[in-house]
Amino acid sequence: MEIVEDKCLLFFYMKFEEKFRNILSGILENYKSLFLIELTFSGNNDVKVFLDGDNGVSLKDCSSINSDIKKKLNQDEVNYSVEIGSCGIDYPLKLMRQFKKNISRNVEITDFDDRKYNGILVKASNTSFEINWKERQPKKIGKGKVTVDLSKNFNYGEYKKAQVILN
Repeated sequence: MEIVEDKCLLFFYMKFEEKFRNILSGILENYKSLFLIELTFSGNNDVKVFLDGDNGVSLKDCSSINSDIKKKLNQDEVNYSVEIGSCGIDYPLKLMRQFKKNISRNVEITDFDDRKYNGILVKASNTSFEINWKERQPKKIGKGKVTVDLSKNFNYGEYKKAQVILN
């Protein structure tokens, strides 16, 4: 009997998650400058929605989206709580749209070998982004060092972490 109850609860939660995702997706269509970064569900229907926006995310945006969800998802039907917030500047960059909005900012990219690249995000296309930085390197001839301009192109997903760095 316990296995059957567990399966029923799992089906209920999956149904709730699917319904919530569909409702949120429809609501976000009305907020063209906002986009979903992360959506998490806990076992007792506590939902966390993390948004970003081309021009940031305001408290009013979060409040309006929360109201829109409440209008479409009846709490008498299912008990849930929703927390809506902005990712913030310290949240890792995940989507191409985030890279595009952060062009000209200082970023730190950590590759899969844990090497860190700190530079200015100079380009972001649909498939990759590029950072530029200056580095002191030994002279090819003679003693001492010289400052050289370097750049590296990363395809989306071919690095461990990307984050905006505040100066």
